[in-house]
Amino acid sequence: MKGNPQSLFRSHKIGIIALLLIFSSIAMARWNQLYFFTPDSARYVMMAKSIANGSGYREIDTPGEPLYAHRPPGMSVLLTPAALIAPYNVLLAKTTVLFAALALITLLYQYVRQLHATETGLANQSSTGLYWPALLITGLFAINPYTLFFSTLVMSEIPFMACSLGIFYLLAIRQDQPGKKDLLLFTNLLIFLPFLRTIGVALVLAIGLWAIVRRKRWPWLTGVACSLLASGIWMYRNSALEKSGYSSIALKEIESQGILGTFIGIFQRCITHFESFCQKLFPDMPGAAPRYSRMILDENHILPGPVWFYLIFGGLVLTLSLYGMIKRRDQGGTAALGYVILSLGMLSLWPWIQQRFTLPLLPIVLAFVPAGWSAFVQHIEISRPQTRKVMITAFSVLLLFFCSKLIQTDYRLVNANLQMVTHPNQFYRDQLPPNQFSNWTTAGEWIKQNTSPDSRLITRRADVATTGQRYQTLDFFETTNAEKLHQKIQDFSANYLVSFDRNTVSAFPWHLLDQDLVYRITPVYDKQGVMILKLEPNRSGTIRHKYWHDGDSLAIARNAIERFPHRLSFQVALTQQLFATGHYAELIEYVESLQQQGIQDVRLTNLLAWSLIKTQRYQKAIREFERAFAMPDQKMLRRDLVQGINLAQKSLEAQYHATDQQQSVSDTNDKDLKRATTYFRLSHIERAEQILVEAIKKNPPYREGLGKLHTLLAKVYLAENRKADAVQELQSAVKSGNTDAQALLQMLEREEKVENLIKILENKHDEKTTQSLERLLSETIVLAQSYEQNGIPGKALHLMERANTLIPNNPQLLKLLLKYQQFYALIPKAEETLLQLQKLTPHDPTLAKEAKKMESRKQIPRF
Repeated sequence: MKGNPQSLFRSHKIGIIALLLIFSSIAMARWNQLYFFTPDSARYVMMAKSIANGSGYREIDTPGEPLYAHRPPGMSVLLTPAALIAPYNVLLAKTTVLFAALALITLLYQYVRQLHATETGLANQSSTGLYWPALLITGLFAINPYTLFFSTLVMSEIPFMACSLGIFYLLAIRQDQPGKKDLLLFTNLLIFLPFLRTIGVALVLAIGLWAIVRRKRWPWLTGVACSLLASGIWMYRNSALEKSGYSSIALKEIESQGILGTFIGIFQRCITHFESFCQKLFPDMPGAAPRYSRMILDENHILPGPVWFYLIFGGLVLTLSLYGMIKRRDQGGTAALGYVILSLGMLSLWPWIQQRFTLPLLPIVLAFVPAGWSAFVQHIEISRPQTRKVMITAFSVLLLFFCSKLIQTDYRLVNANLQMVTHPNQFYRDQLPPNQFSNWTTAGEWIKQNTSPDSRLITRRADVATTGQRYQTLDFFETTNAEKLHQKIQDFSANYLVSFDRNTVSAFPWHLLDQDLVYRITPVYDKQGVMILKLEPNRSGTIRHKYWHDGDSLAIARNAIERFPHRLSFQVALTQQLFATGHYAELIEYVESLQQQGIQDVRLTNLLAWSLIKTQRYQKAIREFERAFAMPDQKMLRRDLVQGINLAQKSLEAQYHATDQQQSVSDTNDKDLKRATTYFRLSHIERAEQILVEAIKKNPPYREGLGKLHTLLAKVYLAENRKADAVQELQSAVKSGNTDAQALLQMLEREEKVENLIKILENKHDEKTTQSLERLLSETIVLAQSYEQNGIPGKALHLMERANTLIPNNPQLLKLLLKYQQFYALIPKAEETLLQLQKLTPHDPTLAKEAKKMESRKQIPRF
């Protein structure tokens, strides 16, 4: 009967439509203006606009707009319609992903039904009955937090899974009799798949092997050939650009590791990827923090039981699915089996490990579980009906418990997002959210409104350019130091730095806010987890006491962990600060207690291993480094891990050959001097002072080598604007025969002389003589060079600016002024200076180069 409720309830269309509506509602409640992965998500959106403009696949946020090669262009192509409608609109981009998620869920349901229909002989009939295992599998996949999480991000995983499942669905419904339309659709999907994710080549090869063994399947080889040809053209294009894609990176890694090292790495990565896949099957299983937990406030609840239980159960599910693939070999099952094997094989060759790499296998594996179970139960027989009832009841209870846990996690994801969207100011103030909640798009809007179009940014995340629309380059501030940062600023001619705020205590070398001798780094924006820092010349060449105090970061970290002890981000932050401040014993105890609670993270393990080195427990440090190498997300810390394990091995070997010889006083002095020099070079001015003062106190006067300590301490005092104390230290160093101290004293004497000359000329405007001006010019140029040699070019710039007012239109002076203005990217002032020089010395060949450099720096991005 048409209106029968029972008939309606059994309709498979009603079931899947209800599921899609529920999932859509939950996903839309997860929408926000944030990007999660960097630089992937923002780059997809920006390069979609580049494609929409007809410019090609280019980095439009980079000067020169170079062609891009690192990631394939499929995701950006998919986002091109959204870019045409509303460029850089993250919600429209997320809508595209949501549509792909809905298609994925529908395809999964239809695919499981199709495999069942083939088994029961209904492949060519229009069955409208509800197949409960299909709805169960699809429902479990839909409420999986990983599905919800990636369906609300601008990432390629969901479209890739939808595309791959669509290919398998075509193979299942057409089998050995594909029509022309089927082949056309199949070929387009198979060509597009590797351009979404390079690992799609595994599916192309698997289908090729599946099709080639039977003549009736050969028509499918057309799509395989076209896909391989398209991927080959893409690889050739990248090699022609002399840029490295994913495949070339993997090949270089194999060459560097050698055969034995490659096999060991393959074995370790296989184990890691299997564990990662089990985490996708059983979200919130113990052993590792899932990626989506960073978007959950407070504690993310972990499933009960030991890790090995979930690994065994995951292995059983995988075995059941593989068995189903074998039983459905005529419906593309062997192609699916080959895809799983080849995917894991390729991932094991890939040197980087991330949790999301195994996610695309999840719907394929789940789809064949009912087929595998149906085939398996035919081999077992339960004689007692009561036993069957008990087993079904137990399974139902476990399933309900598992589903309730998944729904709870989904609720936490949605709840945290709704708090942020509805009450943002209160949310960021009271909740201390993890830095993944930082609102970079709002910061970008501030940049667009408050900076010139030719401003350049060094940023921690690419998101800021989607709204800021300025040229940018990325930098991991948390792993940089003053020297590297200065070089990056100069290479890029940057005007601003964009970082996480102070609550992310290790996000930036915060001491540079006050103790940088080259730049004045001043906060100009501090909202919703993001801080924008303006770069200006440090014209005094001294430190200040305004934005940073020693111990601030550790205090912030301790306060955060007291309020929210279960947040992984705060656990990592506290560990980083304990290491930075030398609390190694406390760090070791804290991280080991977290490990006993089942909390595993590569950042924690890395810092634990380094602390073990600091406490001379090298054997244990090596074991921890080895564990870290096999953990997800080790990509960012790979260099740190390699350096650490090499140092631990060398130190362990040296320990075996160590003698009991006592360190001499000169060795101690050298060690103190090296430490203090390093701290001073990296702009840790106050730490350098502490070491130097203690080292000098330990030594009697006139001891050999003491002069270097006095000289460096004098530089520290000059940085602190304590000139009298600096002169006293230099005089002590000169008595020890230190030539550097003598040169520094001469610089201070010349500084005083130049200052007196400037004052005289400023007070007596009408009595400027040629002799006095020439004297000022020569002394000023020498002094500026001394400032530059001593690492304070901002002071040289200030000197040139003052001298230029007294000695205008002097080409020699203007050239030096132009040099320092370009060093600090003071473009408008540099243009004025260059114009003056062109009028004074029009035939100077160096000015044409400077003009070309200036034009290049003035480029404005075409967003």
